[in-house]
Amino acid sequence: MTDLLVERARVVTPAGVERGAIAVSDGLIDAVGPDAAADAGAADTVVDADGMVALPGALDVHTHMHDDDLFPDGIDFASQTASAVAGGVTTVVELPTQTPVTTPEALREKAATCADLAHVDFGLVAGNVRDPDLDVDGLVEAGTADFKTFTADPYLASDAAIARLMRRVGEAGGTVRVHCETQGLLDDARSTIDGDDPDVYMDSRPVEAELDGISRAGYFAEYADCPLHVVHISSGSGAREGSRFASRANVPVTLETCPQYLAFSKDDVAAKGPFLKVNPSLKSADEVDRLWDAVRDGTIDIVGTDHFPTYRENRERGWDDIWEPYAGLPGVETMVEFLASEGVHEGRISWPRLNELVCAGPARSAGVYPRKGSLRVGTDADVTLLREDEYEVTADDLEFCGGWTPYEGERWSARVDTVIAGGEVVAEDHEVRSEPGRGTFLDRPL
Repeated sequence: MTDLLVERARVVTPAGVERGAIAVSDGLIDAVGPDAAADAGAADTVVDADGMVALPGALDVHTHMHDDDLFPDGIDFASQTASAVAGGVTTVVELPTQTPVTTPEALREKAATCADLAHVDFGLVAGNVRDPDLDVDGLVEAGTADFKTFTADPYLASDAAIARLMRRVGEAGGTVRVHCETQGLLDDARSTIDGDDPDVYMDSRPVEAELDGISRAGYFAEYADCPLHVVHISSGSGAREGSRFASRANVPVTLETCPQYLAFSKDDVAAKGPFLKVNPSLKSADEVDRLWDAVRDGTIDIVGTDHFPTYRENRERGWDDIWEPYAGLPGVETMVEFLASEGVHEGRISWPRLNELVCAGPARSAGVYPRKGSLRVGTDADVTLLREDEYEVTADDLEFCGGWTPYEGERWSARVDTVIAGGEVVAEDHEVRSEPGRGTFLDRPL
C-alpha cells in the first residue's frame, strides 16, 4: 500500500524536467517518473501537484540556529528549523556561532539538544577552532568530519593553527571550512573609516581581504593535504580566486555562496541600511553580476544561506550606529524561492542547476547523498513543490520569528507550496504542520 502519492508534478532531474509522479511508502521513495502513479495504485494521501515543480527537499549546509549563550528567547533550533521547513529546506547543517563546539562531548550534547527541537534532519560542524590541538578523531567518531575556522575576527586563528588543524583533519579524512577574509586588511580598512552610518560598513570589509583570504586558505589546504570548503563567497572575483585551487585538483576544494550576495550590492544599502549588514560585506553591482556567472557556469558548487536570526528591534539600532548590531541575515526560508524566482525564472540558471546548487551538491558536501538531495527510489521521501505565483515578499507571510527579511518588498514568481519530509506533509504555503523533535541527527563521520 502506498502511503503518499504526488501526482501531476514536473519532476526535476539532473538531466531536465519530466512530468510524472512520486510514490512514497514507509518514508522512502517507492517510484518516480511518468508511470509512478499507475504503478503505485491506491494511496492513503494524494497530493495533486497540478503542474508544480517537484525538487528534492533542499539542504542548507550553512546555518547558525542555536546558541543559548547568544540568541534571545524565541530564537532556537525549534523556531529556526520551522522556518527552514516552511521554505522547502528539509535538512540543515548547523554551525557554531558564539559558543564553540570543539570536543566530542560538546558535539554530542548539542546533537541531543537540537534533536529534541528539530523540525528537520540535521548535521553539525565542529568549530570555531582556534586551537588545533583538539580531539579530531573523537569528533569524527561523535558524528562530524567538518571543522570550521576563521582567518578573521572574532574567531581569528593563527596561520600556524590553521595549517596544523588542516593537517590533522586531512589525515583523519575530514574537511575544513574557512571564513576567508584577511584580518590585517580589514584592520587597515577600518582605520580609514570615520562614521557610523550604514553605508560605511561595506567599505570596512574590502573585496581584497576576501581574495587574499581565499588564496591563503587554498595554499594552506594544498600544503596540509586537506579538503577545503570556502564558505559564503561574496564576490565573483572571490569565486574565480577559489576556482584556481579547485581546478588544480591537488586537494578537493568546494566553493559556496549565499543568496544575499546574488540579490544585493552596496548600492542597496542606502535603502535597507542595517538590514543588509553581513560578513563578508556586500560588494559592487559588477561583482554581483560576476558571481551570477560563477553560479551559472559551475564555478560555485553550492548555495547556503549563512542563516543568522535576529529580531527586528535589534537590527533597527543599526540605523543610528551600524557597528552595534550583529552582522548576519536570516535566509533559510527564502533561499529556494529566491533562486527559483531570480535564477530560473529570470533565465540565469536552469532547474537542474538549481537542483545541483541546493539539493544534490549540498548533500554531497554534507556526506548524505543520495539519501538526501535526490529523488531516487529508496531514498528519503523529502520533496518540495513550487508553484508559479507572482507576489510581493513580506515578513508577515513567513514563519521566521524575527519579524523581518532583507527581501521585504521584492517581487518574486515562485512560491513554496507543499513540503514533504520523511513521507509526511510538513508544511503548506509557509504554514508548518510538523512538531519539534520530528528531525533526527545525521551521524556523518566521514
